[in-house]
Amino acid sequence: MITIQTGRFGEIEVAEETLLTFPSGLVGFPAVQEFVVLDVAEDCQYQWFQSITESELALVIIDVHILDQNFQAEVSDEGLAELAITPSDPVLILAVVTIPAGEPAQATANLRAPLVVNLRTRKGKQLILHESLPLRFSLMRDEETAQPVSVIENETASV
Repeated sequence: MITIQTGRFGEIEVAEETLLTFPSGLVGFPAVQEFVVLDVAEDCQYQWFQSITESELALVIIDVHILDQNFQAEVSDEGLAELAITPSDPVLILAVVTIPAGEPAQATANLRAPLVVNLRTRKGKQLILHESLPLRFSLMRDEETAQPVSVIENETASV
């Protein structure tokens, strides 16, 4: 176990085997490379993506498959190599959630720049996908009118 200081949760202990490494960092945070995923509550679909080294950096995230069970993102050969993804590896795809202050009903998920994690190696990368995927996918959607957001494009870019 290691102890980390967080701005939101104070000092917490996390198991070393739960750490995720993003060698290229995130958009806007290229030097921040180690994170841990923290559960909000047992029955909550949202989680916190907490930096290990920057105590104030904690992002709300959601598994994209909760938003669309068929969501697919094609990872470039470069991305596959960087994450050492093999066909048998479990891969997690997360979207960063934005909740405007005082307006939780306006919450959105960024599906254009998901966090892709190889759970075997614990390495991740933020990808910039095709612009047909929404930057602001509404989380408060009418189930009857919701459209799938799945798209596969060869035009992926690395961060």
